[in-house]
Amino acid sequence: MTDMQLWLVAAIILFILEVITPGFVLANFGVACLAAAIAAWFGGSLTIQVVVFVTACLASFVALRPLLRRTLERGTKQTRTNVDALTGRMGRVTDAIPQAPEVGRVQIDGDNWRAMSVHGGPILAGCTVRIIRVDSTTVIVEQIS
Repeated sequence: MTDMQLWLVAAIILFILEVITPGFVLANFGVACLAAAIAAWFGGSLTIQVVVFVTACLASFVALRPLLRRTLERGTKQTRTNVDALTGRMGRVTDAIPQAPEVGRVQIDGDNWRAMSVHGGPILAGCTVRIIRVDSTTVIVEQIS
């Protein structure tokens, strides 16, 4: 096999593997293999082919990868999960929250969390609160009503 054929086989294998793996990494190497195949087709030495491969690979990572990610990820909705999903949710104070740094308890969707007031002031039991952020196992809340 000629150098050009080897580069083309490598590019095809990398493009196939890119379909299987996420991240748009192997496709950049595939593009660089195509560039090196073109250099081999024009009769470039192995040194020139490797230089073209490295240059095309770097250029592809800088230009092509961000473009592909931005284009293909456009319109996909990022769903917040786990603790990140708690921010902005409402809860009910089950055990009064005293002044900071003391903690009380808040029930959020059936789960009971340690809670602290964002402003440091007390919040009475039965009040509705909004989760501002989560700090380890404690939710930081503000009183709504």
